[in-house]
Amino acid sequence: MTHQAGSPDPRRGVFTQATGAVYWFVVVEIAFLLAAAPGLLGILLLERSASNIPLYALCLLPVAPAYSAALSALAARQRDDDLTVWPRYWRAWVANLGDVLWVWVPVLAVAAVLGTTIAFGAAAGVDGFFVVTAGVLATMLAVFASHAIVIASLFRFRARDTARLALYYIAAKPLQSLGTVSYLLLAVALVAFTSDVVLALLGAVFAAFALANAKPMIADITARFTAAEEPGGPQ
Repeated sequence: MTHQAGSPDPRRGVFTQATGAVYWFVVVEIAFLLAAAPGLLGILLLERSASNIPLYALCLLPVAPAYSAALSALAARQRDDDLTVWPRYWRAWVANLGDVLWVWVPVLAVAAVLGTTIAFGAAAGVDGFFVVTAGVLATMLAVFASHAIVIASLFRFRARDTARLALYYIAAKPLQSLGTVSYLLLAVALVAFTSDVVLALLGAVFAAFALANAKPMIADITARFTAAEEPGGPQ
């Protein structure tokens, strides 16, 4: 059967587009789980205890590169709807690994210190003001990390420039920062009321949320700091 000129291409129908989108999400989620598996398995084996905060930080080390590759793969979906998802994801994982770890390792180190202060501050006699301050700083650190991972996933800047841009956009795009806080709170609630497994199984969905929320930042960076290059182009 030949496709008649002027008639709708059946490959571009609503059903085909919907199933293609589902396929992308499923493949990205599977790849994310495989890439993050060492850390996710460690988290599942750890007892939910504040004394394990440093170990949780260590287990989270492979999660950010896996999440970053998911961001890159889903961003590629917005530009090109072919079905070569699997190689796209792993190319992005390799390409993003160094840039993301330069941001993620310091974030985890600071988060472990802040988390320990929040968890044990009262018992150690630390003034309540410092415990509350640690909580505020931890929230800002989470927003910073989210912005920085998106930037490192879609652009090629030096680590210090990525950090500066992430800090800048916390204040420059307050609605985006509030949106980031919202889905981070949703992630915390999922872990608190269900389990870590549920959050891991929604990794691709949260990556899609992060991309949608970061659109103003991505557009601004593309317009101001790149030379006619689409974000995620190198992948």
